[in-house]
Amino acid sequence: MAASASALEQGLRYLREGSIAESVEFLLKAIVEDPSDVELYLYLGLAYAKQEELDKAIHILEQAVDVAPASAKAHYNLGVAYHRGSNLTQAKDEYLRALGLDPTYAAAKRALDSLSPQGGQPEAAGGGAEA
Repeated sequence: MAASASALEQGLRYLREGSIAESVEFLLKAIVEDPSDVELYLYLGLAYAKQEELDKAIHILEQAVDVAPASAKAHYNLGVAYHRGSNLTQAKDEYLRALGLDPTYAAAKRALDSLSPQGGQPEAAGGGAEA
């Protein structure tokens, strides 16, 4: 069963508009309706990251990895959340997992390269969440 289009659509609309608290409310409702949809977790992780609630973002993105362990995008997003939280060892592990699942994942490669001493913070990519 797919998540209610209205809950997902409203959550994404609020996310795009920057109304993060409202976005979180609807995305949580969508996850309750369809806990197997990894994209919902990715969007919710992004919403929490936008609120600078990295602990919540990491928790939700860990759930995304549990729901879809073969998702390079889920591992990448979890890596980004760890990276932003300065947990560089776990960030590196997640970027490497993402690249192991999809060796062509350019964002994961750039993020991994950013862990070098001259690197910076990885950028979140749009569409499909990417925290």
